[in-house]
Amino acid sequence: MNILIISTSKLYRGSGTGLTEYAYQLSEHLMRILNKRDKIEFLYALDESKKNNVKGLLYTNTAFKKLIKEIPKDKYNVIHVTDHEIGFAAKLLKKAGNNAKIITTIHDLSRFERGLHRGISQRIYNRLVQGSIKDSTKYSDFILCNSYQTLNTITERFGSIKNIKVVLHGTNDEILNAPIPKRKPAQKFIIGYIGALVKHKNVIFILEAAKILREKPYEFIIYGTGVDKDVLSRLKVINDLNNVELRGYIKEEDKVHAYDNLDAFAFPSLYEGLGYPIIEAQARGLPVIIYKYGKIPKEVRRYCFEAESPEHMAQIIEYLKENGYNEKLTEEAIRYARSFTWERCAGETLQVYRRVLK
Repeated sequence: MNILIISTSKLYRGSGTGLTEYAYQLSEHLMRILNKRDKIEFLYALDESKKNNVKGLLYTNTAFKKLIKEIPKDKYNVIHVTDHEIGFAAKLLKKAGNNAKIITTIHDLSRFERGLHRGISQRIYNRLVQGSIKDSTKYSDFILCNSYQTLNTITERFGSIKNIKVVLHGTNDEILNAPIPKRKPAQKFIIGYIGALVKHKNVIFILEAAKILREKPYEFIIYGTGVDKDVLSRLKVINDLNNVELRGYIKEEDKVHAYDNLDAFAFPSLYEGLGYPIIEAQARGLPVIIYKYGKIPKEVRRYCFEAESPEHMAQIIEYLKENGYNEKLTEEAIRYARSFTWERCAGETLQVYRRVLK
């Protein structure tokens, strides 16, 4: 079997974006289980993965299309488009008469949601991605989804699709393999966040909770970069939030240490296709607080505390500090989070490859 992986950007560890991380981890774990006679090759548009990279997306919608059209018609058995933002590849390949079976992974439909993004450039970005997702649902031989929320949203918007399957994504091996330390009571209770600083991640929610708790022994550590960084920095200054620290980008190899120095994890996102940080934090034994009304898949919100408001989040944090995280619940959450492995994801994906070739 000859496989071609098509992605927006070059695959590398610790890209900082979920789409590239998925393609990287899937490819790495596929190569471990493929037969010796199987081959896997890669085609990508950009050398570096960037969030909300409008210029990059415009490039993928122009010059990169020529590269896709030039893919030999009979060289590959399976072509896997791992990023729905370039779902137009399925249409181009079919129109060019390529004989490979086309599989596309759709991670989420956030670009169809109102109120998650701001600015003219984002509206342009959204329209392009919407078109790509529509192409992928129409021209792919098989659609992979990362959650039932994504699958259900696809079928609601585009109708019933015969060849579609949920394949849950994984948790990085370093997160799973490192021993979990025993957390000892300390003077300060530390709440963390790891993720992008963009509107739909709703990090302002955390700062509002920090404002309520600023006179008490709580510390909030925010890791991440994004267009909302300046907004959050201004709010920190205006509200005199000395209990909030914005630490910027975190390297993949530093994540375990970061999680293990927290007492709780806050992730009040308005919308997630899956929600990697939730799984990672739970796999490290942390209680996770999400926004109750956020569109978070049921697969990952199972063991989360759900805050209705910043005031409610502050109450949950105070409860956790005073009462701790139930030991039985902690063990169940850890065990469940650790079932999200890239080995399983790669194995189920390989089964789909073989299925479409029958």
